[in-house]
Amino acid sequence: MAAMPVSMDVTINLADHGINAQAFRFGNLTMESDKFISVKDAAPDGSSQVAVIDMHNGNTVNRRPMKAEASLMNTTDNIMALK
Repeated sequence: MAAMPVSMDVTINLADHGINAQAFRFGNLTMESDKFISVKDAAPDGSSQVAVIDMHNGNTVNRRPMKAEASLMNTTDNIMALK
C-alpha cells in the first residue's frame, strides 16, 4: 500500500486554552496561516472578545475585549483586521 500523501496531527486543542466550544464554527474562527488563530468568543461575563492564539510563541492566548463581527490576523505580523 502506498504512503498517504498528507499526514495530519493535532497541534493545539483550543478547548484546553479556554476557548468556548460554541465558538468553533464558520465565521467565528479563522486560521490564515500556521502562525495565528483568531476566535470571536464570549468572556465569562457575557461580553464579546477576540482571542488570538500565537502558534509560533508557545500557543499563547491574547484576549481583547471587542464588539467585532469577525477578525482576521495578518499572516506574518501581529496585526488584526476587524469587521
